[in-house]
Amino acid sequence: MEIRHEVSFALALAMSVAEATDFARDAARTLRQANLLADLQVVAADPHVVSAAIPVSAAMFGQRELPFRSVLVPTPTGARLEGTPLSVDGPGWALVSGEARVSPAGPGRSRIDYGFDITVHLRLPRAQRWGERALTRVIEYTARTVLTQVAGELQRAVARAAGVATVVA
Repeated sequence: MEIRHEVSFALALAMSVAEATDFARDAARTLRQANLLADLQVVAADPHVVSAAIPVSAAMFGQRELPFRSVLVPTPTGARLEGTPLSVDGPGWALVSGEARVSPAGPGRSRIDYGFDITVHLRLPRAQRWGERALTRVIEYTARTVLTQVAGELQRAVARAAGVATVVA
């Protein structure tokens, strides 16, 4: 099963364009407040690699974690995350991609527009009977709900890391 969720938001910052660009490219700093991510690691190699796991809790199955790994690529206006497909044992994995684009917003101010695409890949047994199909729908609903929560928390975490109280858009 594949479930996709897009997240977009913007932050207005009291930072110069150069400072905001540095912030957008510093995944460790940008995501340091993202408590929702388990085992967050940023490997400062060339290129930088961001890895973590998205926790998913389903009453019938308990707590599970869906790992992801993304490469951070600097761009002229910020940075881009390129999700890497994973081959894992377990319930599934996530593909996390996105971009942060910095633009000027007046003297000493800037704006960062974020766009993320999160796709969860779940391994489920083939549902053949009505009860199995109903259970599959419950799992899909739970996964979509978790992705919505992750998206909201991601916005708040990046805003906190940037020292911004609210998200612009």
